[in-house]
Amino acid sequence: MVFLVVGDANADLSSTLVRFPDEGDDVPMTSLGYSSGGSGANVATALAKLGARARLVTAVGSDPGAEIALRAAKEAGVDLSFVETHEAVATGHCVVAISPGGERTFLSFRGANAVVSCPDFAAVFQDVVHLHVAGHALLEGEQWTTTLALMEEALRREIPISLDICLPLVRARAAELFALAPQFSVLFGNQSELGALGGFAPENPIATSCEAAIAELLAAGVPLVVGKLGAQGAVVAEGPARTFLPSFPADVRDTTGAGDGFVAAFLYAWRRGASVANAGRLGNAAGALVVSRLGAATSLPGREELSLLLSGHGIELESFLFANKNPTIGRET
Repeated sequence: MVFLVVGDANADLSSTLVRFPDEGDDVPMTSLGYSSGGSGANVATALAKLGARARLVTAVGSDPGAEIALRAAKEAGVDLSFVETHEAVATGHCVVAISPGGERTFLSFRGANAVVSCPDFAAVFQDVVHLHVAGHALLEGEQWTTTLALMEEALRREIPISLDICLPLVRARAAELFALAPQFSVLFGNQSELGALGGFAPENPIATSCEAAIAELLAAGVPLVVGKLGAQGAVVAEGPARTFLPSFPADVRDTTGAGDGFVAAFLYAWRRGASVANAGRLGNAAGALVVSRLGAATSLPGREELSLLLSGHGIELESFLFANKNPTIGRET
């Protein structure tokens, strides 16, 4: 049983700054390095490292950046059969500026990500039980058309769909996002994304808070909204219920990829039958591990790391999160 993920794959160039620069400034860096990135590739990689089967739909160029973008996914065992290679378009790249406190700022070149074409449905949906859409996949170009087609086919097959929004999506396609809302079984967003989205809700254009966006998304037809709150943890919203889940302690070095690690861990636990609260707790644990080291995909934890972290808090991974007689997705043997 397979998670199908559609989204970006990037070559990330990350640098840790002694301070964030002003325009025209000259600021030293204390670290510099390439790693695999892009939300789609990150989520697929994280799922595979947790023990699930993951399949990625994306595109890269025929350049050195392609190997960097896909390296972590390949090493984790992600199915890359549906990754296109384009001769005329470069691989997506992201320059990641990391402030002394660990917060990341992205400067993104989308490149080949935006021109991924629609794969054969029979092949790409083989054994798929869940479709995850990384927010950038709904931004523009042929990728937008491809993602909508994959969503339509998933709905026809009664396969649940999740979406992790991003700031560019909120800014460019907020109205379309609310129109698509009923198609998603779960929607994820961080504080900045949900806060910005609240201001675009058709029913309440002046709303700006994270809670306002959550309420509006629920009203628009999303049954489950999960807010990623960084150091504050997470909030899981179903109807009028709000469950706040505190974060795990972490020495923050780089927040890049933390949200992707959260999403993958949440989906993995939830689709195995864990409660949404316990799925959120596993997401928080994954996020805590990611932020404690540099890089995106290379920082995503596997099951053993999560088990070790949870055991330090008196939690046994299998019994606490995955006690389910009929799991939808389990470890692959």
